[in-house]
Amino acid sequence: MFEPAPEQERIPMFEDHDYDHPAEQAWTEPTRPPTGVSFVGSFEGRAFITCDFDGKPCWLADEVAAILGLGGASELARRLAIDWSEDAQEGKHWVRIGELELDELRADLSERGVILAASLAEARSALLLLEPGLALAVERSSTDPSQPSAGRRLLRHVCERVIPAVGAIRRPSGSALEREAASITRERIELERRRWEYDALEGLCDALDGRAEIDAEVIWAYRIVAAEIALSGELWQLKPTIEHGWLSPTQVARRHLGVTPQRVGQIISLLGLRESKVHSKAVLNKTVGRDRAVVTHIYSPAAVGLIERELRSRGYRRVE
Repeated sequence: MFEPAPEQERIPMFEDHDYDHPAEQAWTEPTRPPTGVSFVGSFEGRAFITCDFDGKPCWLADEVAAILGLGGASELARRLAIDWSEDAQEGKHWVRIGELELDELRADLSERGVILAASLAEARSALLLLEPGLALAVERSSTDPSQPSAGRRLLRHVCERVIPAVGAIRRPSGSALEREAASITRERIELERRRWEYDALEGLCDALDGRAEIDAEVIWAYRIVAAEIALSGELWQLKPTIEHGWLSPTQVARRHLGVTPQRVGQIISLLGLRESKVHSKAVLNKTVGRDRAVVTHIYSPAAVGLIERELRSRGYRRVE
């Protein structure tokens, strides 16, 4: 009869390690405080987004550095870490969020219709200034304390308008008067956002118009979009009209079997039609499924004929 080996001679099938059984505190370790967006606002024509880090208002270092004239978030980060290191403390004056928190912040901003700057869209982390850090940056970057610099105007704007607005938004369940005040605050913030977007787009139109490098119809379309942003409505009757027979690359592609808009675009480039002032026209459209305006090109009936002739020479058949 088979007898089991003595206890001391048994060989375990799998080795047992401490790291296979994490300590209880590893499962209850607190996560990073959430980061969100309180509201999207502006300051003197510049974007100024108020974020929320663990219930505290904070601001993107990129935007603060631009207002203070410091050159960018990297320069502001250098000053916090080196020049102001004796006074600037992480968690009190500034915080740096990682890739996961930044992805959540970017998603929140995208949902609010904010077009992200390339530096923020491609970053793997972001520096945020808390209220004491903002005050420190303004104080240390002001060259002449007696002059009302942009930094001091920003600090006054934050103290008098932004902080009270954040408090009103966070008290939606108070008295009827508090709820009304919060509603007015949200409407004012939305109005400021629209005004900033209008000013930015109108300024871009003025710059493009002065350089005379962009079609007048494109600039006109952008001015209409700026007005639509300001009025929160559509001014379809003011948009440039499109004559019959003018088609986009997507519309040309749909008329042929096995042809993609990218293929049509290659032929357009080959024929040099995009640079033609007679046969090409830039218009402002909205992307499919998204509330975002983009510039697309449409082509005259004569240009469409040239494109289709080139497609036929390559063996593509038109759908009748």
